[in-house]
Amino acid sequence: MARYLLVGHLTRDLVPEGGFRFGGAVLYAGLTVRRLGLETHVLTASAEPLETLENLFPELFFHLQTSRQTTVFENLETPEGRRQRVLARAAPLDLEAFFERPLETEVLHLAPVLDELPLEAGVYRRAFRYRFLVANPQGWFRKVGREGRVEPVRPDLSRSPDFEALVVSREDLAADPEGLLAALKERSRILVLTRGAEGASLFVENREKFFPARKVRAVDTTGAGDILAGAFFALLFKRENPARALEKAMEMAAIGVSRPGLSGVPSKGEIVSLLENEE
Repeated sequence: MARYLLVGHLTRDLVPEGGFRFGGAVLYAGLTVRRLGLETHVLTASAEPLETLENLFPELFFHLQTSRQTTVFENLETPEGRRQRVLARAAPLDLEAFFERPLETEVLHLAPVLDELPLEAGVYRRAFRYRFLVANPQGWFRKVGREGRVEPVRPDLSRSPDFEALVVSREDLAADPEGLLAALKERSRILVLTRGAEGASLFVENREKFFPARKVRAVDTTGAGDILAGAFFALLFKRENPARALEKAMEMAAIGVSRPGLSGVPSKGEIVSLLENEE
């Protein structure tokens, strides 16, 4: 079974009724990838005990960098879209110090939620041995402003890695939509730009194809883009055609918004049924 490694912070996402749900792209995408049949590992930093994570998410293999805090988000839905505040931040991931020698993995999936991962390509070449590099790098396009508010930022991509595929959202690129999209196209063989409830655009060899989203009643949109990214990357790795991979990934994301939190990640049975029905 191929090894698929996700790197980034898991989170505690506060809920309006009180308490929290675990989240973060590494969990939403990671559970999706595992249910698509790949051995899935998560490299993260958190204050959560390793035993707790292993008990809560037995499908995943965790490599945990201990931190004094777990990253905590407050997500507020407004008529203008979702607004976020950061209430706590885990320590940045020290990738080169984590393992005695480079970790081998077929797929390396970068999934930062803030700026916990470096942008320099050399770090990844030294810390890992991989064949297939992908990312949904939303955390590179965010900064924490006043009162913990998440604000868009334009990062310097001049030393970033070259990717097999990227998934980014329209919101990720808010600091410079056209400039960032052009820069990311140069860094990736395949790029997906998600457009919320409208759908998504697929860019391959400078050609764009738009895929409308299936209309569903949205209960919770948190993590939908991460589910899409994990499914899309896993299907690409399995040699699925990019257009077909995106169509299937969008169907999984549509399931994701129909239920709250991580319960929205499609089950193995739902994924099998979806893939069989599209054969």
